[in-house]
Amino acid sequence: MSRGRIVRGDAWAAHLQDLLARSPGDVSDWMMRHTRLLKRDRDSQVGLLLLQQKLCCLKFYAFKSRLQRWRYHWGSGRAIHAFDIGRQLVAAGLAGPRPLACLRYDAGMLLLSEGIPDANSLQSLWFNSAEDSFPAHLLTGAGTMLASWHMAGYAHGDCKWSNVLCAGGQVVLIDLDAARAAPPGAPGQSRDLARFTLNAEEVGLGADAYAVFLDSYCGVLGTDRQETQRRMLPVLEKLRTRHLARYGKRGQPLVPRLPP
Repeated sequence: MSRGRIVRGDAWAAHLQDLLARSPGDVSDWMMRHTRLLKRDRDSQVGLLLLQQKLCCLKFYAFKSRLQRWRYHWGSGRAIHAFDIGRQLVAAGLAGPRPLACLRYDAGMLLLSEGIPDANSLQSLWFNSAEDSFPAHLLTGAGTMLASWHMAGYAHGDCKWSNVLCAGGQVVLIDLDAARAAPPGAPGQSRDLARFTLNAEEVGLGADAYAVFLDSYCGVLGTDRQETQRRMLPVLEKLRTRHLARYGKRGQPLVPRLPP
């Protein structure tokens, strides 16, 4: 395999570069052999591995077009953005995995980040628990975590339950491809709240449990619950319509619909 080119990172990037250079095949094959694969589709792969006795997460972004290759060549693209915004979030004091390295290969980009030991997504924990035994503190933690992002001036951009990880009592957001700076009250922040709410509706979260999340979110920000829902609802309605067309009816509304 070619050595690849270091785009971000220092010692971690050099270590990963040397490790892959000693292996035959391409990056995708290497990940199949050497990581615990969490996700694989046409455009990306995500896997966990141990590097220098530390759990790490490796994500491969396959180039989908010549234009995308050029964007990465000139220092932009999803992997580079995720690395840079991840470092900003850490510097802002927000909990989450620290980006370690970003490398460019012929077929795509690699992003290496800290792993989170013993982590489970909020979605998997929900589906593996009975509703009456689902830990309420996870919903409190999710509300506090999302509010801390918004208070710090950021929006995640894809705040679905599979991107909310829980480990050791801590709740964090992962998958920073769409994360952006967003001043408090910006539309992107309402979209985060709407995306989380839509997922809550689709998995069948009860109204009382949802209130735990929303009260935690509003309590940190010092905002009114009804006003927060009013600002979110137009975005939520658009997401509901899109998901209804794609997946059919799933779950019941937790926030009253807009009048026709």
